[in-house]
Amino acid sequence: MSAQGVAVLLSWLSCYGLALWRYSTNTPNHHIFSTRSTIKLEYEGTLFSEWSVPETCSVKNKSSPKTELRCSSGFHTIRPIVTGPDLEEERYLSVESSNICFLWYYKVIRMALQFMCNLGIESPDN
Repeated sequence: MSAQGVAVLLSWLSCYGLALWRYSTNTPNHHIFSTRSTIKLEYEGTLFSEWSVPETCSVKNKSSPKTELRCSSGFHTIRPIVTGPDLEEERYLSVESSNICFLWYYKVIRMALQFMCNLGIESPDN
C-alpha cells in the first residue's frame, strides 16, 4: 500500500474514533525491553487523553500522544486513555533486568590471502 493510501486509511479510521497505538525501542532489530531501554509510545488518533502506566514505570510526558517510557523489571500493563465511549486495548510489556548492555557484531572480509575482522559494539539505547 502506498504512503498516500496509508494516510487516507488512517484519516478515515480517525473519523470513526478508531486509532492505532504502538510501542518500540530505539534499535529496530532489538526487540527485548530491558531496564536500560527507552520505550517509545505512539498514539495516532484524535481521542487521546493520556497514558495509563503502572507506578513502576516513568513516562516522560503522560499527556503527549508521542512520549518515552522506562520501567523496572517485570510485567507492565500499558494503555492509552481516550475520550469517548470505547476503551483502547491494554497491552502487557515484559521488561527484563539484563546484564547485556550492548549489541555486538562482527564482519569478516576476505582480501586475497588475508582476512580482516571488524568488531563493533553498539548501545541499544542510543
